Order: sequence, then structure tokens, then C-alpha cells
Amino acid sequence: MLENIGALLTYLIAVKDDKTGHIEVKGINSLQCLLKDFPRHIEALKKETGEAKSEDILEIYCILGTNQQIEVFIRQIRKIQYQVFNHILSDSDFDYKAYILHKLVEKKQKYNLFAQAAWLITYHTFCLEHLYSLQQFRLIGQDGKLEVYCLGMGLEYEDSRLLWMQSAAEIWIEREAPRISGRQVIINSFWLGDLKGRRIIGALPQNDGDGYFLLVEGGKKIRLNVGSTAYMNEQIGYKDINLFSINDINIILSNPVYSFGLLFQPYEIFEDWQKIFQYAIAVLDVKWTIKTLQEVYEAFLDFMGKQICECIEAPPMLTKEIFFDVYLKRIVDMREYLCCKEETVLSNDWLRMIGNRFIYLSNIYTLLEKYNPKEIREMNRTKTFKLTDFRQLLYESEKGTAYQKGIIWEEVAAYMLERIVGLKVNGRRLRVARQEIDLCCINISVEEELWNFGALILVECKNWNRKADVRVIRSIGQIMYIKGTTTTFLFSKRGVTSEAEAEIIQLALRGVHVLCITKNDLLSISKKEEFKELLSRKWYELEQSIENDLGLLG
Repeated sequence: MLENIGALLTYLIAVKDDKTGHIEVKGINSLQCLLKDFPRHIEALKKETGEAKSEDILEIYCILGTNQQIEVFIRQIRKIQYQVFNHILSDSDFDYKAYILHKLVEKKQKYNLFAQAAWLITYHTFCLEHLYSLQQFRLIGQDGKLEVYCLGMGLEYEDSRLLWMQSAAEIWIEREAPRISGRQVIINSFWLGDLKGRRIIGALPQNDGDGYFLLVEGGKKIRLNVGSTAYMNEQIGYKDINLFSINDINIILSNPVYSFGLLFQPYEIFEDWQKIFQYAIAVLDVKWTIKTLQEVYEAFLDFMGKQICECIEAPPMLTKEIFFDVYLKRIVDMREYLCCKEETVLSNDWLRMIGNRFIYLSNIYTLLEKYNPKEIREMNRTKTFKLTDFRQLLYESEKGTAYQKGIIWEEVAAYMLERIVGLKVNGRRLRVARQEIDLCCINISVEEELWNFGALILVECKNWNRKADVRVIRSIGQIMYIKGTTTTFLFSKRGVTSEAEAEIIQLALRGVHVLCITKNDLLSISKKEEFKELLSRKWYELEQSIENDLGLLG
């Protein structure tokens, strides 16, 4: 059941320098990744502490939400803790670790944030290192609406570190400025992720104040001189330039207030979720009609009103038939865009936004599962992998004319991508800006690693006996700019030249990733799970190269 989606779970790890008193705080949160991925991130953060002494390290879980949500969570975690303790006391042979792990896996399938979070914290408390009591405290936000409930791991009841645990939480709160927007907790780093890779176009005066704002690529507004809330996911519109923008028109076409009489506030939050809903509708293998679309859309509105936004009723001005006629055409445009059809008019800003909000997808899929269970299940299935068939394709890619070799090499790439859960090959031999795209695939997963690649991924295939040169990379970069994509898989039999590699680094510094897969890479594959591992490794290696280059800058 989808409950308390608007609340936020955060894990913090704080390291204190006893000599200086300085506290370094890092963390992850449920707006960054799914709860099932928390253990992996926690392990990575612990490794970053290096040689720090255990007494100088604190681990803190924070639940952020309304007073009512916090009370529900406290009752949930106390119930689970008592449950585990009672089992231990009544049965000396009770395997509490196995029991907790089973419950943790079980709750991952239930999509209840608080139940998942409670079992995750229980796992951390009982199964890692030592069994400690939880130290806890509550903080109240400046507006009085937000509460932060903190649980310290590895603390004795009379532990003097409780004070600097509170200091660590306050450092994170000051940096992230958490606040409740509608019914959802929002933090700075989540919204600021929208700005990655975007150019600043100019500075314009605010018509509703004395200050200025920066206009950023995609129509984003960054207010100046307003402190921690400089970016609030605002879009430039009529009130700023006295002209109707594309954004204004899109709001009129997609805002349910005009046909349903439902005004969702804040609208920026609603529109974020609606775009993810539209994306899920577009990638799902369903032949939508106005009737079937209306059914799932009304369920979506009900979910938004109960879990995410405040909702005010207003008199409608248009019929629902008109709304869904336009909405259905919008879905068709999205599907064409995701097939790389050049003639479709759709802002590539849409793709950027999807990549930054992928965390919402699991909830939307859960919502849609009631109406389209078969199609949702099919999304997690891939084609059968046979090593002999794959090796045969690689062998055949060396035979025939150059054209025949090229076609088989594309088949090799498709064979690999069609066996990665969460990727869907969506088009072949496509034309963009008088140039050809060999393949494209769309991201239908909820996996964090796959979303490093973005929503729409281009695939270029070069079955050459020489390395791909810098001209190939520049051509790829141009196409990616036109389409608004952030990742291209380059299947180049012999790899790339040193100049091409340098160009790949330059593109990566601008948030654009070209991942090169060679024939030797493919020959090392023995099972289909290794396809995904190969792509993830290539991505992280490229990111590490960027970090090394930036490190040289000091």
C-alpha cells in the first residue's frame, strides 16, 4: 500500500575530529535511492571514513515529516523492536538475524515507506556489529510543520556523544533546508540536481520583487539573494516576460484544475509527479484509450491529493473529454520522442527532468499495477541468454561485406541490451538531424545504477578494424545535445583513439557520457547479469576519470 510517501528517510554518517571539534557529515536519503539500496550506500559511506576510530563515528537515521507521520513511525519501530525482543526472550534458539532479513525482503515488496524503514533500522540495530539501544531526539522545523526524528546507532544509554549527534543532524538540516511542500518533504540537493549540466542563459529582473533571477537552460529560474531557497523548481512564464511561454501552454493543457476542478498545490511538485506518471504511461506496452487513460489518471489524482499535495476544489471550465483527448495526444508525442522520431515537437528538458525524478517511478508503477498487472510484470522480463548464440553472433560479425558486418554488429548490441532488466530497445536505424542512430533504448527500471544512464539512451555501432576517432565522438555529442540525452553506448570493436578518449572526458565534464564497449569486453561475458555489470563499470570508470581531472584543479 502506498502510504506516507511524502515523508523522508535519511541516513547520516558523521565523523568528528577530536583535535579541532570539526564534524564532517555525509548521507543518503530516500529521494536519492530506494530503501533496498540503502545497505550498499551505507557500506560505501563507511569505507570513506578511512582510518577514523569507531568512537569518532556516528551513524544516524532521521525520519522527516509531519507530527502525525512521525508518531506513526515511532509506533511502527517500537512495535517491531518489541516483537524481535520478545522472540529472543521466549526462544533461546531464535535466529533473529535470519528473521529480520526475511522481514526486510518481505517489506520491500509492500511499498510502505515506514514499514520498510523500520525494518531497515531494526536490521542495522540488531545485525551489524553490536546490539545497542537507540538514542533518539526530535527537532522541529522553523515553520512548525516539519519534525525530524533522529535515531543514533551504536550508542549506549549514557553515551556522551549524544550532544554531537544532535550537532551532526543540525549541520545536515542547515545545509539541506528540509521543508514540507504540500505533503512532501523536499531538500535542497534533490531540487538542485535539476541544474546539473544546464547552461546559464542570462539574468532577468523579478516582476514580483526587487531582485533578479538567473534563467537557466530549460526555462528554470534561480532567484538571487534569497538564501537557501534560491531554487524552488520554478519555471519562467507569463508573469516574468509578459508573453505566453511553452511552459504556460503546457500548464493549461495538463493542469487538472481546468477539467476536474482540482487545484493541486504546490503545482511544481504536482507537475514533477505528473511527468513521471506520463513517462510510465508512455513506456508501458498498453494501447491506451480515453476510457482506460481516464481510469488510471483519476487514481493518480487521488494518490496525489492524499499523499503528496494539498488540493483545493474549484469550478471546472473544460470537459474531461477535451482534457483526455489532448492528454492522449501528449502520450503519443512522448512515445514518438522516445523512439527518436525527429519530427516530434517535445522539449528535451522533459528527459532531463525524468532522470532526476526516477525515484518516483516505483510508486507510479505500484499505482498502475492494479490496472495493468500483466504489463507491469512483463517490464521485468528479458529474453533468454545462451552463451553459444552470443558467441556465434560475435563470430558472424567478422564475416561478409562491410554492410553485413555492420548489421550483425548492431544485432550483437541489441542482443546484449535486450537482456538487461530495465532497458527496452525502442528503435533501430533512426534519423536525427540528417544523421543516423543505430539503436536507441529507454529506461523502464527503478534501479539507481541504470538511471545513471538517463531515460533515453542512444547506441552507436562501429564494426571497424580501426579505432573510432574523435570525429565519431563529436558527432555523437551533437546528436545527444539535439535529443537531450545524457548517455550513449558506443559499441566499437577496437575501442577509441587517445584523442577520442580525451573528447569523451570533455563531454563527461559537461554531464554527457559516452561509454565504449569493445569486442574484447563482449568476449569476457559468460552470463547475462554481466551485461549490466559491464555498463555500470564503464560508467563508474568514466566518473572516476572526471574526479581525478577535477582533483588536479585543486
